[in-house]
Formats: sequence, C-alpha cells, structure tokens
Amino acid sequence: MTRKLLVTIILVLLPLLLATDPARATKSYYAEYFDVQMELQDGGSAIVTETVKFHFEGDPFTFAFREISSRETDGITFLDASMDGVQMSPGTQPGQVEVEEGDPLKVTWHFSPTSESAHVFVVRYRANGVIRKGEGDTLVWRAIPEDHDYSIDRSTVALIYPAQASVLGQPTLDWNFDSAWEANRVILTATAIAADQDLILTAHFAPDSLTGVAPQWQIQKERAQAATSRALPVGLWTGIITLFLGGLGLFTYLRADRRDLNISPVTYTANPPSDVSPAVIGKLTKQQHSFMGAIFDLAQREALEVREEKGFWGTRNYMLVRTDRAVMLKPFERALMDVIFKSGETQVNMSEVGSRLAVQNNIFEDALEQELLQRGWLDPERLRKRTLLLKVALFALFLAIGVFLAVVLSGSGWSQNLDLAVLLGAVAGATLGVFILAIALLIFAGAYSVLTPSGEEQSARWKGFGEYLKQASKGREPAIRPDYFERYLAYAAVFGLGANWAKYFQNLGGVPLPGWFHALSGSHGDFGAMVAVMSSSDSSGAGAGAGAGASGGGSSGAG
Repeated sequence: MTRKLLVTIILVLLPLLLATDPARATKSYYAEYFDVQMELQDGGSAIVTETVKFHFEGDPFTFAFREISSRETDGITFLDASMDGVQMSPGTQPGQVEVEEGDPLKVTWHFSPTSESAHVFVVRYRANGVIRKGEGDTLVWRAIPEDHDYSIDRSTVALIYPAQASVLGQPTLDWNFDSAWEANRVILTATAIAADQDLILTAHFAPDSLTGVAPQWQIQKERAQAATSRALPVGLWTGIITLFLGGLGLFTYLRADRRDLNISPVTYTANPPSDVSPAVIGKLTKQQHSFMGAIFDLAQREALEVREEKGFWGTRNYMLVRTDRAVMLKPFERALMDVIFKSGETQVNMSEVGSRLAVQNNIFEDALEQELLQRGWLDPERLRKRTLLLKVALFALFLAIGVFLAVVLSGSGWSQNLDLAVLLGAVAGATLGVFILAIALLIFAGAYSVLTPSGEEQSARWKGFGEYLKQASKGREPAIRPDYFERYLAYAAVFGLGANWAKYFQNLGGVPLPGWFHALSGSHGDFGAMVAVMSSSDSSGAGAGAGAGASGGGSSGAG
C-alpha cells in the first residue's frame, strides 16, 4: 500500500517538476553571423554597418541591443537601424529602435515577443577619428565587441577604403581568417567565435593617404604621455627629498627626546609584583582587556555576579548582575559601572559589555589614566607630546591625501601644459612623501612611551608576571594549585588569557567555581560554563578588462 501511494505521488508531481524545470524555462540564442562593413572616409572617419542574425530559442525574446564604445575615437554618431530589412523609427515600442546617446552609444531594437525564430538586426553609425597617425596611417578597430554572451558562427569584415589610399601589407584579424581582395575592398572572414571573444581589425596605409592630421584623442593621449614622462622623474625626486628631509627631522627629534632608563629587562615571575588593581595593570602594560580585569575583580569583591541563563534554541546567556552590596569603588570602577549599566539597570548580557564600552570607552580610560598619574607612573609632559604627535600625524595624513586627490582629479588640465604637469608632479611626489612620513609618525606616536621611569619599571615587572600566566595556562607550570584559578583570574583576563586559563583548570579537575558565578546546573563542577564565560571575555576585549589599443568595442546581446 505504501509503495502504491509513493508511486502515485511521484506520478502526480513529475509533470509539475518538468513544467518548472529551470533548464526548460530558460532561453538561449546565438549569432549565425556578425558581419561588419567599415567604409573609410577622407579625414579619418568611417561609416560602420553591423549586421547580426540571431537565432532565438526557448522563452520569448523582446529586444536586442548593441552598446558601441567611443574609446579611442573622436565620437560615435548613430545613423539608422533596421530589423529584417525594415527601417525602424525612434521609440520604445515593438517595431521601434531606442537610441541612448553618450559613451557608450546604446542602440536597442524592440520587437514583439518571438521564439524559435531567426531575425536580422542592422545598425549604421559614423565613427570619427579612427585613423591614428604614426609612421603611416593605421586603423585598429574592434569589429566584434569584447562583451557578448553568445557564440558567433561566422563573421565577415569588409574594409572599404578610398581609391587614393594605398594599403601597406595585408589587413589582419587577431583570429584565424580567410581574405579576399577587390579593387579598393578587402574581405576578411573568421569562424567559430566564442562568447566574449572580440575580433580586432588592423590595417596599415601609406602616410597621409587617408588623413593629414592625427585624431584629437591621439593628440591628447600623446600629450598626457609626454606630460607624465616629464612629471614622473620630478615627482620621484621630490618624494625622495621630502622623505629624506622629513626622516632627518624625525630622527633629530627622536635623539633630542631620548632618555636613558635603567630599567631591568622583562623577567619571568610567578607572583604579582604588587597589590594593584588588574585594570590599572592593563592600562600600564597597554592591554586591550583592562575592563574585563576590572569586572572580575569587582565580582571577587561581591559587587558583581555572573549568572548563566537559558537562551533560544538551547543557547546559553551569561548575565552580568549588579549586586546591592555596599562596596567601596575607585573612580575608574565607578566609571566602568556607569558605562556598563544604563540608568535603572541591574543586569546586562555579557555579550553587550564590549559594545557599550566601545561607545563610551574614553570615560573608563580617562579614569584609569588619572589613576596612573596619581601613582606617579604616567608622565603628563610625555602624554602631551604624544597627543601632539598624533594630531600632527593625522593632520599631515589627511592633508597629503586631499592634495594628492586634487592633483589626480585635475584631469586633462595638467596633460595640456607640460610646465603645469611638472609642477603638479612635484606636488604629488611631495604629498606622497608626506603621506609616508605621516604613517611613520603615527607608528612612532603609538609606540611612544608616556610612562615615567618608575612606571616603566612597574610595566616590565607586570609583563614578566603576564608571561608566567601565559606559560601556566599552557600547562608548563606544574606547581599550580587549584586556588590559583580565582586568585589570578582577573589578571589572566587582563592579559587576554581568560579562556586558556579556564581550560587549563578545567583539565586539572577538582577546581570549584567562584562563589560569584552561578551555573544553571547549580553544580560547582560545571566548569565548561566558566570556560565559555572566559572565552566571551577574550572576544569582548578584542572587539573593543578589455584588450588594449583598439578603437570601438562595447557589448552586444538580446533578451
């Protein structure tokens, strides 16, 4: 019975599946031929006639189009278009042709829905300035556009030139082709042209046999090349001189600001150097996780708790809860609490802590900075210097970018004037030099120490303790007692080692969860939840072309 029911369902659904099969619902087309007749005119222009025969298959087609690029020409002018031998009037209705001027010139043939049929589309246009000057008169024309999503069985390119023009050698296509000659006409034929494969016609003529002057696009291109060749060396040397002088100035400043510190190297130590808040140590040693150290320190002092709750689809949420116990808070701790908890809130998801702090991080950081100043570990004069260096570096950076963009966007103005091109090249080189110097100054300012000698000494000692925590979290310190977990937890979080620290003690076993952490299971052995919380703490801290040199081209297709 079950088999009969299954067969019945298949028989019912099969026609529906076939009816909606994407392969059967698509449409396709190809070109039986794409013929181009190019009739060269006196003065360097050409009348181009393109004839394409499309075969349409599948769902109905309602239009065909041709986009004609004016690249390396002095402009393209539409003349007329037809379909199946019938001239078409301008418009967007079936039986009309839509013409959009510009670069590219877009021609769209509109027709009634048609399928399983073949139609012939013709467009005529004038291309000005197609003959480039050099040792002779040269035509390089993209007869088949580089962008077409259909194959072409055959293409016949007919080149007609004035009687007085003298052809030098065989005109060619960049494809396998056959050729035939007549009086002032050469016919080139290529076959089996794949989709998106262009076809470039090249023909050479005796000097001045087609035109006596170069086209405007070529003149402008040669001027731009000459301007570039003049401006580039000047810009290069200006950039080098700017870098040298700026680098010399920066080096001189570094020597003048140099101080001799008798600081012990970072030494490995298994004990905290002093009784200092983990958040302060994070600020002192330039860690990104200072606030997580403060959170866990506050939790150990019973100002905060962490509670595990069920989320959607079996997920777990870890809520940071503010207790009602009276705990003496330092200014930076009050600032942190005010940032984490909005007015009237008593709990927040730990996943939101990092984003909230990112918006108002300066409140917490400024309070920590004041703590360092009070301890004599922060040098206010060096802090002022670093602030000034950062401002100068950022100003120079944006100024260099702005000036360089202004030079680049000046466009053809500089290419028409060699003296102006040299001047702008020098300005561009200098701005690039300033840009590099600004980056170097930013790096230097970021590494510039604002600590006093005693602050440097304390920073080195605490970094040694941080190295101990790193090695311990990797299991390279065998004499680790279970009570070390909570004792050094806040410091491990400050140094971004929270997850590894918790995983190590999870593998060690027999380590109770802190009293301020409330797991769902209610079991002090559910250490996996603690690992998840520490992993969250670590992540929260880290979170704070076409072929060149041919005229014409464009695209072609139907739909």
